[in-house]
Amino acid sequence: MLNYYRKEQRKIALGLLSFHQKMTEYQSLLKELDMYESEENLHLLFWVPTGEQNIQGIIGFEIETSEEMIIHDISINPSFRGEKFGFDLLDEVVKLYPETKVYGTLATSNYLSKWKEHNT
Repeated sequence: MLNYYRKEQRKIALGLLSFHQKMTEYQSLLKELDMYESEENLHLLFWVPTGEQNIQGIIGFEIETSEEMIIHDISINPSFRGEKFGFDLLDEVVKLYPETKVYGTLATSNYLSKWKEHNT
């Protein structure tokens, strides 16, 4: 299940974003989170896997147009990695935005390619 980020969940978001490979310093984490909070076309969503009660993943994306989105960040709790939960998270985003094509950045395009390959 996907839930939109709220400011009072900042610590949870920082923790999950810190698992993302491109996020190495605390200052860059804060800048990234500030960007999601201030930019209208940027969205940050938490993910709770089916059958779980706790947030285990986060995804950040930019809605370019009603037809395009760019995935900037995707991060899963390390204890859930290797189980295709990241693919489930992306599947839920696509269900939420069914008419929107998904693109990646340098940091996320590799993972998106694996996900697209998995879904064909």
